[in-house]
Amino acid sequence: MLNGFGLCQSVIPKPVKHPRPTSAAAAAWGRPRYTYDLPLNRGRKLVLYCLIVLGSVMGGAVAAEIYLSYHAPQRLSLPFYNVLYPYVMFRPLENASYEPKETFAMSHFRSRASVYTNEDGFRIPSPHYNLPKGKPPGQLRVAFLGGSLVELASTFDTALPGSLRTILRERYPGRDIEVINAGIQSCVSRQSIAQLLFTVVDYHPDIVILYDGGNDLGLPLTYESRANFPYNFQTMQEAWDLYRQERQQPLWRLALERSNLYRLVRARLHPDERKMTPTADAPFAGSNALAASRIIADRNYVKSHVAAFLSNWRKLIELSAAYHYQPVCILTPAGGFAPERAAPALMRSFHMDRETTLQWLRAIEMLYDEASRQIAEMRGAYPDAAFIDLARFLDPPEKYFWDLGHIYDEANMVVAQRIYADIRPLVERRSREAR
Repeated sequence: MLNGFGLCQSVIPKPVKHPRPTSAAAAAWGRPRYTYDLPLNRGRKLVLYCLIVLGSVMGGAVAAEIYLSYHAPQRLSLPFYNVLYPYVMFRPLENASYEPKETFAMSHFRSRASVYTNEDGFRIPSPHYNLPKGKPPGQLRVAFLGGSLVELASTFDTALPGSLRTILRERYPGRDIEVINAGIQSCVSRQSIAQLLFTVVDYHPDIVILYDGGNDLGLPLTYESRANFPYNFQTMQEAWDLYRQERQQPLWRLALERSNLYRLVRARLHPDERKMTPTADAPFAGSNALAASRIIADRNYVKSHVAAFLSNWRKLIELSAAYHYQPVCILTPAGGFAPERAAPALMRSFHMDRETTLQWLRAIEMLYDEASRQIAEMRGAYPDAAFIDLARFLDPPEKYFWDLGHIYDEANMVVAQRIYADIRPLVERRSREAR
């Protein structure tokens, strides 16, 4: 500071004198010592105190993060059995051979499975089976479109297309008959139309069978309530959003978004913004799924969703004139119409209470009943197309189903026999034309 003469004068802190020690300790103590209570020391203490508090908070946050990562409900990943592919979105891996050592429920765990595909991902009987795109003269070709109910079984011959091929070759010995398995596990009917347009028509089928309904009518309860959207479309949207965020958001923001603790606190502070997260204890695997109670209460949604699903049947029929095939539309069987059997299976699989489970079954039944009603109306509009409603065909369900939608290997032969009985006139007419 400045003194009265304008000169700089140092500010010396007032000394604090310690009491003089006793005579016994005087020699050891020596001359009196003085300490100074400097502001710098107080600042250091404050900084040290803040560092201790900050370290404690960070340590607690890390401990909470570790605890939540180990004790949070198990995240349920979306199943994905295919490879991404343009236009159809995904399809089976091409030129693949899969021979697992384990057995599966579809064969009652009695026989091993074998899966082989060609260059377009179609399932074929053996690794080097010849399925040319150019149809040989005189050959009758039938193509199956659909999801896992078409693609899956222990072997090609025990799958639905292979079962129908066995029946046709037995009924028409000496004839050249080929049945194509163009099923895509987990696909919806709109994807089957894309599969038809961009791949299947190149094989020049005489008859095209669209065998679907299970995924289209079941997805609103599990993954996706938007009609004709693939089950994993919302996952692709989220992946794209994350891809952009990683290049736009700062690192601290990305770390925060991935924090279990942050998600827990945010869910508590903003419950209305909470997004359904896939867990082993939650029946919903997708943020666009609808509660069964909402589907039951909204008849307009049921009607519009079913109409959007069946619009793909109309596309299949209308495209038949351009590509010269006979269309066959089949609503797949369902095993959820018997609550005494279906309810316990759902409760075990999705950890739901009985009331919620019964609502699920009621919602599924409403969707299937509406589909059957609209299919009956379509018969008059398209008299040249074949329509088969198999929703309640397999009864009792415990004899044929190994879950609520998939059937045993031997049950595929039962369904194939029913399909053949219904389309026999078409088969015989196209068989004569193919000669």
